[in-house]
Amino acid sequence: MSVNLTMHQKVKLGLEEYEISVGGKIKYKASKKLLAAGADFDIVDAVGNKVALVDQKVLNMVKTFDISIHGQKCGTVKKKFPALTKDMNYDAKGWKLDGDALGMSFKFTDASKNVYATVKKKVLAVGDTYEIEVVNPEDELLVVALTIVLDEAFHSKRS
Repeated sequence: MSVNLTMHQKVKLGLEEYEISVGGKIKYKASKKLLAAGADFDIVDAVGNKVALVDQKVLNMVKTFDISIHGQKCGTVKKKFPALTKDMNYDAKGWKLDGDALGMSFKFTDASKNVYATVKKKVLAVGDTYEIEVVNPEDELLVVALTIVLDEAFHSKRS
């Protein structure tokens, strides 16, 4: 059974924050200080326990995002400059992020084109807002982290 999430970005008092909800109830929050170098996000659950980390580095014209879940590094996403395509690769599962030309609709797929998640950016929303469908509930937190990465890579004013 798939999981449907909504991720909404908020910027307030020097902090960039995402709220991730299911059926209108907040399940995760991710936050980062705007003045920090890179896009480092702590992801916490509804009661404030840290459950994941997105850590950005820029090396040799390649944006690299390391993802850790429950304290364990679980893979790296790489995005080359310039951002002429809306594609990225996630090494740990062999997933590829395929995006449309406008960066509004994405699919996480494997080499056989099996779809693991879809992400659609809402057009008329205050702040970046995404509708996320995760095929396997076990991948939910990973897909949340990957959606933060795609927002930072394709829609951030710092990109």
